[in-house]
Formats: sequence, C-alpha cells, structure tokens
Amino acid sequence: MTLEAELTWSAGRGIDGVLHRERLILADRALLADGRWMRAAEAARATGAVELDPAPWITPRGLAPVELAAGGVRLGGAAIPGRFYPRLAFAGSSLAQGPRDLRPVRLLDCHDDHVRVDPNHPLAAAATRLVICRSDLEPAPGRRMVELFDGPGLQALPADPAATFFRLDGFQRKDEGADRCFYAEPRFIQHLDARCRAQIGSLYGRFLQPGQRVLDLMASWDSHLPEIPADLHVAGLGLNQAELEANPRLHEVVVKDLNLRADLPWGDAQFDAVLCTAALEYLVRPRAVLAEVRRVLRPGGLCLLSFSDRWFPPKAIRMWSQLHAFERLGYTLALLKDAGFVGLNSETLRGMKRPEDDKYAAERDGADPLFAAWGRTAAIAAAVV
Repeated sequence: MTLEAELTWSAGRGIDGVLHRERLILADRALLADGRWMRAAEAARATGAVELDPAPWITPRGLAPVELAAGGVRLGGAAIPGRFYPRLAFAGSSLAQGPRDLRPVRLLDCHDDHVRVDPNHPLAAAATRLVICRSDLEPAPGRRMVELFDGPGLQALPADPAATFFRLDGFQRKDEGADRCFYAEPRFIQHLDARCRAQIGSLYGRFLQPGQRVLDLMASWDSHLPEIPADLHVAGLGLNQAELEANPRLHEVVVKDLNLRADLPWGDAQFDAVLCTAALEYLVRPRAVLAEVRRVLRPGGLCLLSFSDRWFPPKAIRMWSQLHAFERLGYTLALLKDAGFVGLNSETLRGMKRPEDDKYAAERDGADPLFAAWGRTAAIAAAVV
C-alpha cells in the first residue's frame, strides 16, 4: 500500500501568517526503520489516516544562537543574513559534526569579526502536525520517511526578507542577451515529467471555478490546466508566438518580454487568477511584475506560482541556483508578501515515481518535485485552501 506523510505547519500570526503543507509519497517499507512509523502505518492502513507527533524528528530545538569568529566561516560566497548554510561551512565549531555535515542552519547576523547562527532545526520553532494517510499515487523506490523533515522550514521568511532575497547581484544571469533571441525558436517540449504536470493541474483545479478569467503568465504551448472547469477564459502572455498559438486553452495571446517592461497590457481588476508555472526563476524584476499581477487581479483574486527543480541555467537568475529548493519557496513567498498579497500558503509534493516511459527515467527514478506558493489580494485576509 502507498502512504502519504503530510506535515503541516505555520509561521507568523494573523494576516502575516503563512500556512505550509509538505507531502511525501512513500511505500509501506519506507516506514520500517522506526517502530513509531510502523505502528502509524498499520493504523493508517486500517482507518485511512492517523496523526503522529513529529517532535522527535525535529531536532535540535531550544538551543540558544551560537556566535562564531568570522575568520573560521567558509560560506563559499557573500554572507547573507537570513539565508541557510550547511553546517560544514562552520567546520571546527560545535555546529558541524564532521566535514560532510549538510544539515542547514540559518545565519542570523554577520559582522566583520563574528557571525551569529541559529543552530536549531529549521522547523524547531514552528507549530507542526504530522499525518500518515493512504495515497493513490505511486511511490518512487528508495524513499525514506526521514526525508519529510529534510528541507521543510527553510521557506520560513527571515527577519528582513528584502535584505535576504532582493539583492541586485542576485538577479544577474549567465546569459544577459535579449530574451527574445533566446526564445525565438519554438520549443514544443515538456520541461517537467507527466506526474508532476498532473499534480500541477490538480493543484490549479482546487482553486479555479467555472467561468473565471485566468492569466497564464510567461505561458507556452501547455497551460497545465485541469480539464474541469473547461469554460475558463484564459489569456496567455509569453515570449514565443508559435508556442502560444499552439496552446488550445488560450483565448487571448500576448507576446511580451517582462524583463524589458514589467507592465501588463490589461486594465485593473481583470482576472480572477494569475498562474505562473516553472517560470518565476527567469524574471529579473519580479517585484515589479508581481505588483502588476496584483493590479490586474480582482478583489480576492489568486496569484499562484509553481515550479520544480529543473530550469534553463543560462536564463535563470543567479540567486535561484544558489538557494536550497525550499529556500526558493521562501523567496517566492517574500515576493508575494512584498507585492501585498495576503493569506499566504506554500505546498510541496515529493516522492512520486517517475513514469517509466519518461526520457529521464533511467537517470531519475523520482518524479520532478512540485513546489508552489500562493496568496490573494486583500479582499480576504484568511487563507483559502
């Protein structure tokens, strides 16, 4: 039987709070390593779902910040407060248990002669809930339950998101040439595997309602929309005319380079939802673009940004490759908050098996992971899930 381990947690309170949901698909045998997991799996098989205290696997916790001499820190680049770094970067200190310790810790402060680090697990301060339940999704081989706690928490917003994520050097790219040239030839290929794409469609389907006006931002020939509702009015803005014209879900087509001009060619409050799939990493002025997204959304409108762990390196912003996959969610949430969206949520899905007919199946047995973050315009302040 396939099981799903679901970890939900929150950060912040009230209108500034963020709700998070982490999902990991597992085979039965993945829970054999711990008797507590085994008993939970047996209960889930019998009843459908069971709750388990996640605290034993969220450690260390309750430790005071550690202050270290700056000269002994090896971060491999600029020290940026608010970012997470592997413990091995602090070799020789009490933080690192050996030269290969990759467990992340957050850098709190950085000065000429010392740094201050939070040594706790990224989820240590969060209110967490763990549920084991049955799943219809096929698990990838070799996944382990402990992977559920590897990464979550890194998307929690730092004390100063702007200083952490919105540094100008982070938006440089390897290829600074005109995007219209890079994307001049159509690419009728799928960048994500079929299972990941299906889950993106399922996620979008949870929010979309019949008759809504939807903007597919940075669109191509596939909008990853669910079949139902079928009567959506979808506008697509992208860089390649042929790709957009080949997209069967689009009713409007706009060819525009948002890295040249961030303004959107629609009036205020024109859309119920704006979706952006596997493209946020290419924006060099994302704050300006999301300000425009908020402008064109109706009251209570949804902005949903999704991505995986694959992209075109030459055109992705420098920071994207430097961030941990879960930190990219933190960056995405920081953008949404900066643009004035509320009711912020994030969701991740890992551990699905890659389709056997996928061209990368021999290299990667797991399906592409799904990362998503969303918020709404201020007409509603509560999260809508």
